[in-house]
Amino acid sequence: WEALLEMSNIDRKKFLQFVWARSRLPNKESDFDAPFKIQKDLGGSDMSLPSASTCFFSLTLPEYTSKETLKKKLKFAIENVCTMESDYVTNDAEVGEGWRGL
Repeated sequence: WEALLEMSNIDRKKFLQFVWARSRLPNKESDFDAPFKIQKDLGGSDMSLPSASTCFFSLTLPEYTSKETLKKKLKFAIENVCTMESDYVTNDAEVGEGWRGL
């Protein structure tokens, strides 16, 4: 939690996008589809990256040896993830070009 508290609001939005495929929290607690879960990656190391399951609103973290390693790996993951939203951008571009883009 400390790592999240130390993030900027922009990075917190990226974190939500990474773990939930949404960039903002719902208005009410009752609007959450599922509770947020953090799971331990038993086979991970300081070289491993965090992973997320957006359908289950969960984050899987290796047991890093320091908070600094956690922050660095999490920041890399949230900044380099391909989001589900990018699928729609690609599809919109393809649809806009139509068959001429083939």
